[in-house]
Amino acid sequence: MANFIVGNLDGGAVRNPDGSYRTNSQQGWQWYFDIAEKRLPTVREYVAVLKQLHDQQSPALQGILQDLRESRLCTEITINYDKSNIPLGMGYINNLIKDSAWRKALEDEIFQYDVKEANRVLQEISGKRPYIWTPSAEGRKSNPKRAVWLNIYADRFSLNCDDLPIGILGRARGVREISATDMNIEQKIQAAPEIKLLPPAIIKDYNNNPARPLYNPNDLEYVKRRMAGIPSGTVMDWKKR
Repeated sequence: MANFIVGNLDGGAVRNPDGSYRTNSQQGWQWYFDIAEKRLPTVREYVAVLKQLHDQQSPALQGILQDLRESRLCTEITINYDKSNIPLGMGYINNLIKDSAWRKALEDEIFQYDVKEANRVLQEISGKRPYIWTPSAEGRKSNPKRAVWLNIYADRFSLNCDDLPIGILGRARGVREISATDMNIEQKIQAAPEIKLLPPAIIKDYNNNPARPLYNPNDLEYVKRRMAGIPSGTVMDWKKR
């Protein structure tokens, strides 16, 4: 999960020249943003942005919620059910992830994030329980590639994973990727949460040195040690063990 690409999410959904919201299919949005040198957000990016805006009590959160309620928002994720490990069925995510097969598939193929935490964030922000829709066995066989859309119904937060890439229409926001050189410390931690395991002095250096890469070799060794539960000490001391 550490190779998550941080980007700058557009402040609003795409509009037409007359001010109305533009809608398109996932494939149409991919072409649109490619020309604009942007891309669609991943599901993980939407979860991260929603959590950040909620934590900051930002009024910008209401704009995204409005898009999700009035229409739907397109994500970058396309599932190829010929190769997918997502089980057959649909249901509320908190129930489905009691099955380890569902939990692993959702984390690997849709959220790229801890699904229990993602479920909590989406429910807390929307006030609705997250629910996932997937195609039937026949649908997976006849049209294996399906887009992933997000929207809020009256009774649930929906992850629609059963729509064709050229089928359903909805709104979209673009993401313009930024390099590690341009990231601030919060964005670097979002891109690689393991950074939070580093000593305070190194984290401070990340903040003061924008050109610093996400990790250098000593940082990686320190993180491995911390994740393994090895007591703190210098990286060199640990290497000598």
